Amino acid sequence: MVETSTASPMAEADITAMKETLRAQKTLLQQVHAELDQKREASTTAASKAMDMILRLQSEKAAVKMEASHYKRMAEEKIGHAEETLEVFEELMYQKEMETTALEFQVLAYKQKLLALGVDINISELEFPDDLLLNRSEQNGEDDQSSSKRRLQSLPPICSMRCNFRSSLTLVLLY
Repeated sequence: MVETSTASPMAEADITAMKETLRAQKTLLQQVHAELDQKREASTTAASKAMDMILRLQSEKAAVKMEASHYKRMAEEKIGHAEETLEVFEELMYQKEMETTALEFQVLAYKQKLLALGVDINISELEFPDDLLLNRSEQNGEDDQSSSKRRLQSLPPICSMRCNFRSSLTLVLLY
C-alpha cells in the first residue's frame, strides 16, 4: 500500500497538470474558434460587399450599354433622315434642272418661231421697270418694301404696259 499512496500523489499531480493542460487547450480552442468565426464573418462581409459591387457595376454597365444603344439608334435615325432629305433635295434639283432645260428649249423654239414670223428679237430694246413688283405690292396693300425689293431682284423681268406690242409679244412667247 505504500506504493499506492506514493503513486497517488504523483498521479494527482499528473491529473492536475493534465487538467490544466486541458483547460489551456480548451481556452486556446475557444480562442481559435472565436478567431475563425471573426475571419468567417469578415470573409462573408467581404464577399457580400464584393457581390454588391459586382451587381452595382453590372447595373451601371447595363445602363451605359442601354444609353449607348439609344444614342446609336438616334444617330442612325438622324443619318437616315439626313440621307432621305438629301435624296429629296437631289430629286428636286434634278427636277429643277430638267424644268430649266425644258424652258430653255421652249425659249429657243419661240425664238425660232418669232424669227420665222419675221420678228427681230433684240432684248436690249425691251423696257423693264425696276419697281414693277414694288408698285404691284403697294396696290395690294403690302407695306413690307424690303421683302418686295428682295423678291423683285429674284424674279425674271416682266413687261409693263409701257412696252410696245412687239416687245410684249416677244416676252409672252418667251414665257
